[in-house]
Amino acid sequence: MATDYSIYIHIPFCVCKCRYCDFYSVPQSSDSFFLLDRYIDALAKEWKFYEDNGILEGVSVDTIYIGGGTPSMLCADMWSKLDDALFSRIDKTMIREWSVECNPDSFTIEKARMYADSGVTRLTFGVQSLNPKELSICGRAHSTDQAMRALSDSRLFELFNSIAVDIIYALPGQTVNSLDNTLSCILSISHISHLSAYELTIAEGTPFGRHEKNLKLPDDDTVTEMYELIGKRCAERGIDQYEISNYARPGFESIHNKAYWSHKPYIGLGASAHSYIHPNRWSNIADIERYVSLISANKAARDFEEILDPLELSREMIFLGLRNIDGIDENKYIDSTGLIFCTDNRQKYLQKFIDSGLLKKTLSKWIPTSKGMLFADMMARELAE
Repeated sequence: MATDYSIYIHIPFCVCKCRYCDFYSVPQSSDSFFLLDRYIDALAKEWKFYEDNGILEGVSVDTIYIGGGTPSMLCADMWSKLDDALFSRIDKTMIREWSVECNPDSFTIEKARMYADSGVTRLTFGVQSLNPKELSICGRAHSTDQAMRALSDSRLFELFNSIAVDIIYALPGQTVNSLDNTLSCILSISHISHLSAYELTIAEGTPFGRHEKNLKLPDDDTVTEMYELIGKRCAERGIDQYEISNYARPGFESIHNKAYWSHKPYIGLGASAHSYIHPNRWSNIADIERYVSLISANKAARDFEEILDPLELSREMIFLGLRNIDGIDENKYIDSTGLIFCTDNRQKYLQKFIDSGLLKKTLSKWIPTSKGMLFADMMARELAE
């Protein structure tokens, strides 16, 4: 029986670097086309490297996620090359979900048709906000009008199984009302089936990180109010929360993301991409030129690798379980780690979280409430042993 794997393909090129972004990507330049051409060759060769080393033997590809950067930057010729060089090597017959990240400024319906012809089933749009001032502060390349035109195109519903949107809240200068306006516009579009709403994280080394003291960030009470508003507006539209930052209509949850949260095996292709095949985890170097050079020389481009021991796996299962409605299953926990979850030491904390309305118990599962997901980090720290 084949083992289901998820595949992540990183396209680390973008029009410009957003002020909050700490993912590995590079803004386009005069030599981007030539570098991207070589990069696509390297992606295909990395896949072949895994094939030649037997890592893909007995593997069935369950999901594919193409992220960035900005994958929708790829012109038709580059997508065709990626299709011919890489996608043609992958058996698509068992794929349940294939997502591509898009930005409104580089998206066209012609590209959408091209994606669908390759087998893509799901698009996820990086909108972040529909407030012009907030978009400007973030350094986004698209306008409110571009975003709404892209999202409102009814042809998307005809081409794909699912349309998803990403937003960020707790942005500098953002108010509860401006967030509500963004939510109302997005959720009024009937074919949108998934929303990811991420609380802004200020990362060192980014423009926001360097100028954090000058940013007019919402206070903690306002951030909590924003989180609660997102859940309320989604629920009004029949869109259910299934993870701290993710909401979907029933049956439209991201299969790919759930694979990450469940510690299922996945392979990342490209510069800075991560992979996990239990108990091994590794990541590629975050440098396009070095990645291309090493892969072209038929060498691994790894920057980091580790063996996940049972204790570290248990910590991750607790942390991730407290962030999504699947919760922590005691039976899966002991099967995966060989450890007991509900120890005497943890029992007092678990009861405290139940009494506080942060956690609920169902058969063998400990499931966080919506309120509890907000305190997932705190609960994970107290449950760590």
